[in-house]
Amino acid sequence: MQHRLGNGRLEIAFDDETCRIVRLRNATTGDDYIKAGLKCSVCRLVCVDEANGARFEAVPRRARVGAGGAELLEIDYESCEAATGAGDDANGSSMAVHAGADLDIHVSIRAEVRPGDAESLWSVQVRNDQSGVRVIQVLFPHLRGVYLGESWRDDVMIYPHHAGEKTLAPIEEYTTPRYLGFGRAQSIRGGDGVYYREINYCGLASMNWMHYYDAQNGLYLASYDPDFIVTGLRVETGGPDCPDGPWMGWAMRKHVEVRTGQTWESPSYGIAVTCDDWRWGAKRYRQFADTVMPMPKHPAFLDDEYVLNQCYNFKRNGVIFNKFRDIPRMYEEGRARFGARHMFIASWNRKGFDQNYPEYYPDMELGTAWELAEGCEYVDKHGGFVTFYINSRIFEKTSDYFNTLGVKWAIKDENGEMIHESYGPHKFVVLCPSHDEWKNYLMDVAGWMAKCSNATGIYLDQLGSAQPWPCFDPEHSHTCIGEFNRGYLGLVRDLLARLRSMNPDSFLMIENCGDIYGSYVWGNLTWNGEPYDEFFNLYKYTFPEYVQVNMVNPRRDLNERDRSERLHRDLNRALMLGSVFWLGLDKMPHLEDDAREHLDAALRLRARLTPLIRGARYVDMDGVVSVSDGLQIGHWVMADHRDLYIVVNPGRVADGVAVVQVGRCAVKTDSDACKCVIVDDFDIDGGSGRVRCEPCSEGLRIRLHDAEVVCILTE
Repeated sequence: MQHRLGNGRLEIAFDDETCRIVRLRNATTGDDYIKAGLKCSVCRLVCVDEANGARFEAVPRRARVGAGGAELLEIDYESCEAATGAGDDANGSSMAVHAGADLDIHVSIRAEVRPGDAESLWSVQVRNDQSGVRVIQVLFPHLRGVYLGESWRDDVMIYPHHAGEKTLAPIEEYTTPRYLGFGRAQSIRGGDGVYYREINYCGLASMNWMHYYDAQNGLYLASYDPDFIVTGLRVETGGPDCPDGPWMGWAMRKHVEVRTGQTWESPSYGIAVTCDDWRWGAKRYRQFADTVMPMPKHPAFLDDEYVLNQCYNFKRNGVIFNKFRDIPRMYEEGRARFGARHMFIASWNRKGFDQNYPEYYPDMELGTAWELAEGCEYVDKHGGFVTFYINSRIFEKTSDYFNTLGVKWAIKDENGEMIHESYGPHKFVVLCPSHDEWKNYLMDVAGWMAKCSNATGIYLDQLGSAQPWPCFDPEHSHTCIGEFNRGYLGLVRDLLARLRSMNPDSFLMIENCGDIYGSYVWGNLTWNGEPYDEFFNLYKYTFPEYVQVNMVNPRRDLNERDRSERLHRDLNRALMLGSVFWLGLDKMPHLEDDAREHLDAALRLRARLTPLIRGARYVDMDGVVSVSDGLQIGHWVMADHRDLYIVVNPGRVADGVAVVQVGRCAVKTDSDACKCVIVDDFDIDGGSGRVRCEPCSEGLRIRLHDAEVVCILTE
């Protein structure tokens, strides 16, 4: 039987027999988003047979409707059926098949539509009364068969991988070699022919929401989880040549354990049908975030920092490049070349970078602990400050302490196996941050570095970058398998408090992004890795309070032309987003003259922008009515309510035009625009006063020139 929910914004049809959404209609545009009628239960359980440890999937069966109507639907399923076509799970493991078995596992689904709201709210309850079976994952809500409008080729996918991705036509793009070979966030083709990507929150996925849109329609999916359980954000496609037609699909996977006799109730999930792009989703998700994530408070001096001197050039792969006694010279060179007061020290530990973690002791071949502390004291006394690198996640298997500590602290899967990772020739296991013994060790190491080596900042590598995992080790201190994120959250909160008890100017940095960690972190190192659809605007717009540190070093693996083009793109983006520049002196020999000139110009412009964006809020393209093709605009609303537009013009087009709204209210006449707008402008070439503007019915028409980056201030 089909049940219908809806209001003036959306219409949903749910088939209780197959437990799936069969209609998802935008009431404004008339578009039914579900174009392919695929068999896809809105809820799938991943279970473990206790007798042999094998995994299998189960889906709800035998529906009983508890409540039904236009605004509320409650359906209870009296049992679950073991699925036969389970295929592969997110870890690539083959699922066991228990064909058609009837399981005493009860599932209750609730969906609610509120008057006038484009978003529907969903939740699920799982009660396990089946002996010999435990549930370890709940995939919900699961939706397939979607594209928007008449064609899928203009659809855009927003995915919170690190600071964000924005992909045009993902039905095709996600099946191409660049995504099939894309490391930890790659597309995988399952045994059923479905291409999928699945990344876990919070880390590899920085936020718990996704958005899909075209020019008329939008689809938003989110998990509103105040407990921050490890959650897989799954996106699927059959590809452009699928026999069922082109389609996209999405799901959220909660890593929870429901043993026999236990019940688990999910948080709320949102599915919204809109006429808006990704910024609608960012604002809606931020409403939830504001209820559970306090915004950070940083030492005031950090507001003026726009560049850091990253030093990974002490010891790498057994080669010594610098010693601790060289720290004063390295600091002074970074200060002279970049204007950098901030010295970031990595590769200082035993055996150097990416080796022997977590043996965080000064490498003897680099000098003594005294020399290291003396070098950092020099930086501190000469107007600078130091951040130390610590890897927060992995344990090298060749360590003398691996069998006694590494195995004990490691994450274990449901069969007691560890998670193995390799970086170059070095092999590691992933540690459990929700196990107090490892977490306390890590916090003590960081506190020791701050206390004994005059470190102001501590950088926790991989914390917001690599995949979180559930942990089933019964000897660990956590009570839930999905507490990975809560472990790290407790670490950054408690570590920051400890550091600031010694030095109120202390701060933390992490690799990449995680929204819950941003409450306690100053810098998020978002990096320019493999070529994919990077969209750092996503994270910056959703959380403008969080500081991005962008890698803007020249890429040594590229030829001269491509290296210069990438450098320009990375620097321009960092300027537009107001990011801190991540630069290394050892990378400068790879700069050609024109690229060096652009870097120097970008540093000067970033210095000039610093006082303007202090306290300002990045709002992306809000307030921008139109812009010429090829131009990119970052809009900042300043603390004094003036507007700053940073325009990137990579093609140096001489006659580009942008139209922006004036102030926070509508302009009734052209003369109103003239009276309330004063324009100041400056550019990356050192010029000023070259921009021309004129009032128009939509606000202010700005006529640009051929500078690669132009900054326009209106009031």
